Amino acid sequence: GQAGGGGGGGGPEASPEAIEMLSAMGFTERQARGALAATGGAVERAADWLFSRTDDLESAVAAALGEGGGGGGGGGAAAAEDDGPGEYDLVGFISHMGSNTSCGHYVCHLKKDGRWVLHNDRKVAVSEAPPLELGYIYCFRRRDA
Repeated sequence: GQAGGGGGGGGPEASPEAIEMLSAMGFTERQARGALAATGGAVERAADWLFSRTDDLESAVAAALGEGGGGGGGGGAAAAEDDGPGEYDLVGFISHMGSNTSCGHYVCHLKKDGRWVLHNDRKVAVSEAPPLELGYIYCFRRRDA
């Protein structure tokens, strides 16, 4: 029958397969169990739940698992710590040069010593007006707190 024998009150039907899938995405077993408990066992919803709560994941997991301590600083090893504001600087982006994606190629702009540098195959040159709005992939670096 039911996946019995487990401890009381835990997350509903946290299947080993679901936990394994979420763990493969880089989450701990405890985080996976919390997300599955919060989303009724739906793996896709659990993954979305985890990724959308990364700012305060441990508190969200604790709440989902019904672990008490409404935010009280409980001295646990996994207690959330304030590491400052999440401020980032754009350090690079990849854009496409050409009339459409079937012709042309991709280039990379990187910020070096406060200036944008275009990397176009073997040609590397300072870019006075980089096309920031045309990027496909943007790379950011977190500012030191």
